Amino acid sequence: MSRSPSMVLICLVSLVLIGCSNSTGPTAGSLEMTFSAQQANEGAVLLVVSGGPVDSVESLGYPIYSARLGGDTLKLIVTGQLSSGPLARLHIPDSRRASTYNAQVAQVATSGTYVLKDLAGYAVSLEQ
Repeated sequence: MSRSPSMVLICLVSLVLIGCSNSTGPTAGSLEMTFSAQQANEGAVLLVVSGGPVDSVESLGYPIYSARLGGDTLKLIVTGQLSSGPLARLHIPDSRRASTYNAQVAQVATSGTYVLKDLAGYAVSLEQ
């Protein structure tokens, strides 16, 4: 039983293609941003996200304004009657890098007067 060289070549190419088809590249994912507030009368919060690129920001019920700074830094202003809980979902290009992202509360303002508050007692977290 003899095999033609073209049949052997087809088999080898098929094996190579099958071997290269595993999914080891980046997989998009999301991070949920949760705000922790000491009071329930906050009217706005300025958040800074860094650690990697953000494809888009999805609001979870609040008006959100965003601005990209140089590199992988994103500033977000969230307004409304803010209280502790989820604020937004960040869509990222590579879920394997989720642990490199961090978020910080930069400013908090009261509702109505928008007087800046002391940052003690405020936090933001990112969860996959």
